Amino acid sequence: DKSFFERIDPKKGDLPDGRPRSEEDRVEEEKTSAGKDKGSPENSAKAEGKPAAPVEPARREEEDPERSLEQEPPASQESFSDRPDIDQMTEVVVRLASKNPFSTKQALLASQPIRSQDFGTPCRIQVKNQFTKLWGPIQRGCTYTDMIVTLQLATRERALDELSAGNFVAAVNAAVTTLDADADVVDVPSVVAQAKSVKALIDRYGIRLSVGVKGASRVTEQTALQLAGQCGFEVNGSRIEKRDADCSAPWLRMLPNPADPNMVVLELMPALCAPAQNPLGALFGSANDIAARLNGDITDSSGVPLGPGEVVEITRQMKCFYAAMARQELDAGTRRVKRLFA
Repeated sequence: DKSFFERIDPKKGDLPDGRPRSEEDRVEEEKTSAGKDKGSPENSAKAEGKPAAPVEPARREEEDPERSLEQEPPASQESFSDRPDIDQMTEVVVRLASKNPFSTKQALLASQPIRSQDFGTPCRIQVKNQFTKLWGPIQRGCTYTDMIVTLQLATRERALDELSAGNFVAAVNAAVTTLDADADVVDVPSVVAQAKSVKALIDRYGIRLSVGVKGASRVTEQTALQLAGQCGFEVNGSRIEKRDADCSAPWLRMLPNPADPNMVVLELMPALCAPAQNPLGALFGSANDIAARLNGDITDSSGVPLGPGEVVEITRQMKCFYAAMARQELDAGTRRVKRLFA
């Protein structure tokens, strides 16, 4: 199918409203066209016998790669360090050592094939400033000597597969060529095997501990919002939760119980909380607070009341859980764990 403008020639066929074009229409169009031509600088010059002024072609503004940095929030001082922020256990780490210092523009051009792709897991780019010797994100007006690209091996949703790892290697190789740099060699099969191991750890320790609070009456949305404000929860859209500033995932959530409208459920993510923060104390403290306001009881997630014996057993199991995580070099509440379990 052709467009309307391809189907109809205004000088030969019907008018846009479907009416046949008459001789009067053609004469009127010719007068209008002639008037427009006379008004143009080129035709005015011809009428006066003067050469027409040359028309300069429109200049295409050259795209500045550094403009992309204007849309990003400024990096905090904590973003810069004398050591790169890398984790060999949970990330693919590739260091690009350039033979010559490179500018911000060159860094952006080199990293564009990496930044423009979604590999399925978080990818980070860090550069080393030539003069301050600090590692951090790419900034305007700087000169760098090295670049490090990291790709997380797994998340709660997926592990890095062979296709994504291959695409990552190809993007990094393009950056190596742009910077004329030396880089580490990435073995895709080894990366995929390591990703599966990390995903298994996430699945094993990504448990959630839930307790319920059952009141005497229905917990409406308005009641839940009031409880959130009274008990120190944040309301983010339809979510009621508590989270740390350095983690995108909440460590404690308040949820409805579809099977019992008189009940709310508190869900704790133990891996995101360091044992020193006493996460069980925070969980049962919130539960006690809500129970007092609802004139209700603390229960398990199915509605069975919890007694002192059950709480002691939960505490014992939590200590064993944290010890098992530490043996795997996954200390709860650390930056490594927050990245993996977020």
